[in-house]
Amino acid sequence: MPDGLITVDDLREIFDIDEQIKDPRFSRALSAASLRLRQWVGDEIYDDALSQQPDDLDRAEVLENAEAHLVMGFAIVGINTALRPTGVVRTEKVEGNVTITYHSPSEIIALQQEFMDTAEMIARPYMLSNGTPGPPESVQAPDITEGASIQC
Repeated sequence: MPDGLITVDDLREIFDIDEQIKDPRFSRALSAASLRLRQWVGDEIYDDALSQQPDDLDRAEVLENAEAHLVMGFAIVGINTALRPTGVVRTEKVEGNVTITYHSPSEIIALQQEFMDTAEMIARPYMLSNGTPGPPESVQAPDITEGASIQC
């Protein structure tokens, strides 16, 4: 069984990602996206979407799309940050007269937020009531009535 709903190959198809961006650059983002979506929708819905034959195929497909957007949201900073011995690259020339210009930090943050917002909007119909996994279980103190003693 896969770890998450989507793979790097799925991402490449959905977002037209160049093969030069190697698969390992997405591995941490895939894990983070899977965890976030699981927290949003709960284990039961996520595990159903992950199964070979989900009870709700439409929901599974929607959640795959949401997870893909989450992956891009988590991965985009690393993908758009080129580090060289001289520092973080904004513009560089490669192979002759080709100039590559990278997004500015504010553009990356805006793009990241757009991916995250889109993922949330897509997943919203299936989210737990407040988008979190729910409160931790609490331990109730025993009911002590008047005159009862407590054994230590």
